[in-house]
Amino acid sequence: MRVRLLLAVLVVASLLPLGQRPAGAVTTPCDSRPSTPILADAVVDRSYPSRFLADVDGDGHKDVITGYFSGNADPDLARHFLHLELASGWGTEFEINTLDQFSLSPQARPHSVVVMGGRRLIVVGVQSTLVGADFALFDFHDCVLGPIPLAGGGYPNIWQGIGPTHSEWFACRDDRVEMIRVFAADEAESRLFPDVYPSGEAEAFRFDGLVFRLAGAVDLDLPRPAREVHGEFPDCSVFVGTFVDDGSSVFQPSIEWLAYEGITKGCNPPVNDRYCPVDQLTRGEMAAFLVRAMGYTDDGGGDLFVDDDGSVFEAAIDKLGTAGVTRGCNPPVNDRFCPDRRVTRGELAAFLVRAMGYTDDGGGNLFVDDDGSMFESSIDRLGAAGVTAGCNPPVNDRFCPDDYVTRGQVAAFLIRALG
Repeated sequence: MRVRLLLAVLVVASLLPLGQRPAGAVTTPCDSRPSTPILADAVVDRSYPSRFLADVDGDGHKDVITGYFSGNADPDLARHFLHLELASGWGTEFEINTLDQFSLSPQARPHSVVVMGGRRLIVVGVQSTLVGADFALFDFHDCVLGPIPLAGGGYPNIWQGIGPTHSEWFACRDDRVEMIRVFAADEAESRLFPDVYPSGEAEAFRFDGLVFRLAGAVDLDLPRPAREVHGEFPDCSVFVGTFVDDGSSVFQPSIEWLAYEGITKGCNPPVNDRYCPVDQLTRGEMAAFLVRAMGYTDDGGGDLFVDDDGSVFEAAIDKLGTAGVTRGCNPPVNDRFCPDRRVTRGELAAFLVRAMGYTDDGGGNLFVDDDGSMFESSIDRLGAAGVTAGCNPPVNDRFCPDDYVTRGQVAAFLIRALG
C-alpha cells in the first residue's frame, strides 16, 4: 500500500466581502470585457474558506481567486465554479464540473499559484481525502480562464502527497516546471527508512507553455535522502503572497486581506515586504490599523496628546482620539496615549467596541476570567458580536484580558469585526 500523507490545502484569504479596489491599477486588455459576477444563487461554503489573492494578470495588483459551488445536497447535481476577479474590476468564471474525471468533494478550492513557462497558473484542489489531494491547473490567458489540458487529451490528474513510497510535487528549475512523481519499489524498506527514497521509479510531466506532456523517466540516483531529492527538484507550488514572513502563520489569510484593503502596509518601511505576525502590537500600530480600516479623517486640530510628538503614528492617534475610539492611557487626566506600549486583549476589546459601536453584551459574564476587569463590559460586547470566541479552545470560557496581542492576532480580530 502506498503511504500518502494529507496535503494541507492553503487558503490564503477570507470569504468576507472585499472593499475598495487598489488605486492605480494598470489597464489590461481584459478591462474592456463585461464583468461576470458570481451567480446570484451561488452558496459559498463558509466552512471551507476558498478565496485568496495573487497577481494573475501581471499588473502589479492582487487579483481575487475564489472556488465555490452552487448549493445542492446531491453532490451529483451541485455545480462547482472557479471565479477570477481582477484588481481592475473585471471578472470571469469557469465551471469546474466540465472536468468530469474528478470527484469534486467538497468543492473546488484555490490552492496556490505557480509560475510555469513564465505564465502564472492557478492550482485548484478538486478532491481531498485523508491521504492526499487531487489538483487541476488553470490558466488565465488572453482574457480567458480555463484548464490546462494534457497533450494527449483530457486534464492532468495531479495527486500531491508526501511519503517514502509515493510522492509528487511541482518542481521549479530554471523556469522549467515539472511535476515529479516518485514510486518506491520496496514499501517495507520505505517504512524502515521514512526519510529516504529507496530504489524505485520517477517520472516527470513537463509544461511546455500550452499543455502538460509526459516527459519520461527521471533518474534521481536512488536511493537518496528525501531532502537531497527535494533540494535538487525544489517545490514551487507555494502561495504568491504580499509578505515573505507569514507563510507559516495561521493568520496569513487575514493578513493578506488586510494588505488588500490597505489596512496594513507592512512592518519594515520602506521595503514593507514583511508583516511581523508574531510581534506584539503597540498602541500606535493599533491606531494606524483602525484609522485606515474605519476611514477616519478628522484629527481635531491635532496634538491631542503630549507623548506622541515625533511618532510616525501621531496623525492616526489624533484621528482616533477625535473619533472617540481612544480616551488616552492615563485616566483621569488622559493627556497621554502611550504609543509604544503593548496592547492587551482587554484594551483591544475596548478599541473595537468603540470603533464598531457594539452595544449588546449578550447578557454579560460571557467569560470566567474577566470579573473585575475594567474591560469586562467591552469583552462581553465583543463576544456577543462574534468577534471573539475566547482564548482557550475548545472550551472558550476564558478571554485572557491581560495577554498581549500579536500583529497576526489583530488581523483576525479586524477581519471578523469588519466583516
